[in-house]
Amino acid sequence: MLRILSICCLFIISFANSSQEVGESLEKPLNLWYDEPAEDSNKGWVNSSIPMGNGYMGINLFGGTKTERIQITENSLYDAVGAKGLRRTGLNNFAEVYIDFDHNKASKYKRGLNLNEGLSYVNYENNGVNYSREYFTSYPDKVMAIRLSASKAGALSFTLRPTIPFLNKDKSGVVLANHDTITLSGVMKHYNIEFEGQFKVIPQGGEIKTNNNQSQGSISVSNADSAIILIAVGTNYQFDSQVFLTEDDSKKLEGFEHPHNKVSRYITDASEKSYEQLLANHQTDYSEIFNRVSLDLGATLPKITTDELVDAYPSGKSSRYLEELAFQFGRYMLICSSRAGTLPPHLQGIWNVYDKPPWASQYLHDTNVQMAYAPVFSANLPELFDSYVNYFKAYMPKQKLYANQYIKEFNPSQLDANGDNGWSGPFWTNPYNVPGKSKVAGFGTGGWIAQMFWDYYDFTRDEQLLAETVYPIMYEQANFTSRFVQDIDGALLAKPSSSPEQKIRNTIGTTFDQQMFYENHHNTLTAAEVLGRSDSRLAIYEHQLPLLEPIQIGKSGHIKEFRQEEFYGDFSDIYDPHHRHASMVLGLYPGQLVNDKTPAWLDAAKVSLNLRTRVSNIGWARAERIAMLARIHDGEEAYAYYKDFLEGNLMHNLFNDHRGDPLFQADGNYGATAGVAEMLLQSQDHVVSPLVAVPSAWASGSYRGLLARGNFEVSAQWSNKQLNHLDVVSKAGGLLALRYPNITKAVIKTADGNKVDFIAKGTDELSIKSIKGQTYIVSHIPTFTPVSAPSNLKLKQDEHSTNVSLSWSASEDAKTYNVYRAIGNAPHYELVAAGIKDKEFNYKASDLKQAKQVTLKVTAVRSDGRESYAGTTAVWLLP
Repeated sequence: MLRILSICCLFIISFANSSQEVGESLEKPLNLWYDEPAEDSNKGWVNSSIPMGNGYMGINLFGGTKTERIQITENSLYDAVGAKGLRRTGLNNFAEVYIDFDHNKASKYKRGLNLNEGLSYVNYENNGVNYSREYFTSYPDKVMAIRLSASKAGALSFTLRPTIPFLNKDKSGVVLANHDTITLSGVMKHYNIEFEGQFKVIPQGGEIKTNNNQSQGSISVSNADSAIILIAVGTNYQFDSQVFLTEDDSKKLEGFEHPHNKVSRYITDASEKSYEQLLANHQTDYSEIFNRVSLDLGATLPKITTDELVDAYPSGKSSRYLEELAFQFGRYMLICSSRAGTLPPHLQGIWNVYDKPPWASQYLHDTNVQMAYAPVFSANLPELFDSYVNYFKAYMPKQKLYANQYIKEFNPSQLDANGDNGWSGPFWTNPYNVPGKSKVAGFGTGGWIAQMFWDYYDFTRDEQLLAETVYPIMYEQANFTSRFVQDIDGALLAKPSSSPEQKIRNTIGTTFDQQMFYENHHNTLTAAEVLGRSDSRLAIYEHQLPLLEPIQIGKSGHIKEFRQEEFYGDFSDIYDPHHRHASMVLGLYPGQLVNDKTPAWLDAAKVSLNLRTRVSNIGWARAERIAMLARIHDGEEAYAYYKDFLEGNLMHNLFNDHRGDPLFQADGNYGATAGVAEMLLQSQDHVVSPLVAVPSAWASGSYRGLLARGNFEVSAQWSNKQLNHLDVVSKAGGLLALRYPNITKAVIKTADGNKVDFIAKGTDELSIKSIKGQTYIVSHIPTFTPVSAPSNLKLKQDEHSTNVSLSWSASEDAKTYNVYRAIGNAPHYELVAAGIKDKEFNYKASDLKQAKQVTLKVTAVRSDGRESYAGTTAVWLLP
C-alpha cells in the first residue's frame, strides 16, 4: 500500500514562483497557466489542454471542476493504415478518463504546467474549501501520479470513470473495478493488439466504493482528506523485427505476452513507494535532463495567462517571455515523447485524441522524424535519441530485404547474391509497417536517417556507441547507396531519384539524394578512421565520394534542386520553386556539407533561401527555415521566421498549429527549439561558434548548457550584441576550436584560474587541446564592429572574350574591396584582386576558356584590415 504522509496544509503550486527541490534551479520560472479549464472538446484538446508524458503514455489534461478529463495516448495502439480495402485510421485514442467532482461553484481558479519541475496543477475554491490537484508522469516509475487535496478534512469526494473511446467491431474492451483498482482492457483487432490500463485509487480517510455497470467500472471516494491516483498503461507490442518481417498483420504480435503482468508490476511497484518518493524519482530524472539548458533574453514574468500571452505576442507584449518559453517547451515535449524503451515521437509526438489522426500519426522520414530530433543534440538531450535507435533496430531487417529488391531492380550488376546489399531508407513508417519505396521522397532518406546516428556520436564522442551502433548503420547504408548509384556522364547518380514531395518524380540525381549519399559516405569514412577500421567496401566509398556531386550551382547562383535546372524556377509548371520543403539546402542544415569552410556553397545556399521566399503558414517549415537562415548567419531573418512561428502557429497550449486549421503537428515545436539553438551556437564544421545569428532584438542575454559537436557544453553571456563571457566544458576531451571576432585577443583560463595555451588562426579563431572534464572560460573579449558589405553587384560582359566589368554599390565602411571567384560548382573562392579602391573592376580571365560559369564576389575591407563577412555576388555566364 502506498504510504501517504499526513498533510498539514494545502499543497499549492504557484504559477508565478516555484522552487526546484531536486536538481539545479533554472534562472527563471517557466510556466504555462490559465484561469479557466480547457474546453471539453477536441478543439479544447488541441488548443488548450495541458500536455504531459513519459514515453510510455501521453497525457492531455483539461482541468475541469465539475469533471476533470484526462485523455491518454499509448503510441503502439494502432489500427490499419491504408491497406487495401481498409479505412485509413492509424493511432487510436487509448482512454478517456473522467474524475467527477461536481464542484459547480468554483472560484479563484488556476491551472498550469510548471516546465522547471515537470508538474501540472489545478487550484480553486468551492463552497469555502480550497481544492488542489497535482499531476506528473514519471519515466522511472512508468506511471502517472495524481494527488488530490482539500483544505478541509473530509471534504474530498469524487468518482473515477475510465472509458475506452471508439469501441466498434475493430476495437473491443471492458472496464472493471475491483476494490481500489480499475482495469481497462481490450483488443485492437487488426494487429491483435492487447491493451490494458490500470487505475489505482488510494484515499486518506473517507470511504471507497466500486461500481460495475454494463462493463463500465468506476470507483467513488467520499469524505476523504486527500487521495492518490496511479495510472499505468501498456500493450503487447515489442521492439522486435518479427513485427516488421511478418506479412500477416494479425500475426505480427504473435507470441508476445499480454500486458497485464507488465502493467500490474508498474502499479504494484509504484504503490509500494510514498507519493513523495515517486515525486522525487520523477524530478530527479526530469530535472537532470531539462535543467541542463537555460535561456535568458531579459524577459520578465508576465502577469497575464498563457492564452493571453500568445494572443498578445503579435503586438509585442511580453514577447521575450514567450520566446524563451517556446524554446524550452520544445525541449519539454521531447522529454515527454522520446525515452529509451518507448516508441519515438510521431507526427503528433506522443499525443492523439482521434481514431483517424492526421496522417495516421505516422513517422515520415523526408523531414518530420528528423525535425522531431532536430534539438536532441544541440539542446543537450542526446540520450532521448535512444528511443529511435531501438525502433530503427527493429525495422532495419525489413529494410535490408528492400535493399536487395531495389538493387536487383535498378542496378542489378551491383547485386550481391548473398544479400549483402545494406539497407535502404523508408519514407513513411509506423510501429507495425515499413512499406516499400515511395515516389514522394528519394532514396536519400536512408542517408538522412544515418546522419542522425552520426550526430549522436559527433555530439557525444562515445566511441563505444560509434563502434557498436553508429558505424555499422552508416556503413551498411553506404553499402546500399554505393551499389544503387549509376555512372551517368562521369558522375555517380541516384536513378530513380526524387526531391521530397515535389511533383517531379523518378528523375535522376536530385540534390536531396546526392547530398544525403555524400554526407553518409563522408561520415562513414570519418568514423572508420576514428575506429581504425579497414572493412572491405571502404575503398569503394572513398573512390565514389568525389563522384557523388552533392552540389550543383545554377545560373541564378543558387543550389539546384534538380540537375536539369538552369535558372531558379525552371520547370515551375511541373515543380514548385516555393515549396515548403527546402530540400536542396539540407547539406546546409541539418547537414554539415555546407558551412563556413565552403563559402561559395554557403553563398549559393543563401541565394536559394532568398529565392524560395517566405513559407506562408506551415509550422514545421517555418521552424526549419529558422535553423537554415541561422546557418547562413542571417539572424534578423531567422528571428523573423521565429516570430512568424510564434504569431501564426502557436496555439494557447503552445502546440504547433500545423497550418492554421487548427491541426496539431509536434515537429514545428521541436524544430523551433532547434532553430533558436542554431541562432545561439553552431559547430557544423567542428568549430564552436557562439552567437552566430543573434538578432538585434536579442541584443543582450545569456544561455547555459547548449551542446556543440565534440561534446562541448557551452554557456554564454552577451550585451549590446557583444560576447562578454563564454564557458566551455569539455565533456570528452579532444581539440576545442573556437570562432568569434577577436577571440584570440581574449583572456582564456581554466575554471581554477590557470592560463590556457592555444593556437591562433588569425584574430577570430583558435584551438585548444582540451582535457576531459575541464572548463575553459573566455572573458575580456575586445569589442568589434561588423564591416558592412557592398551590394548590388552587376556584371557587364564582353560577349567575345573572357572579360567582364564589375560594378557595385559602396560599403560605408570600406577602405578597399576584394574580388573573389568560384568556378563552376567549386565550394571555395579564389582571390582575384585585392586593395581595389574604386567601386568597379575590369576582370580579364584568360584561364577560364573551359569554364561555363563563375560566381564572382566582392567584399569590403575596413581601414583596420577587417573584411566583411558577407559580400555581394553575381554569376558570370561565359560565352
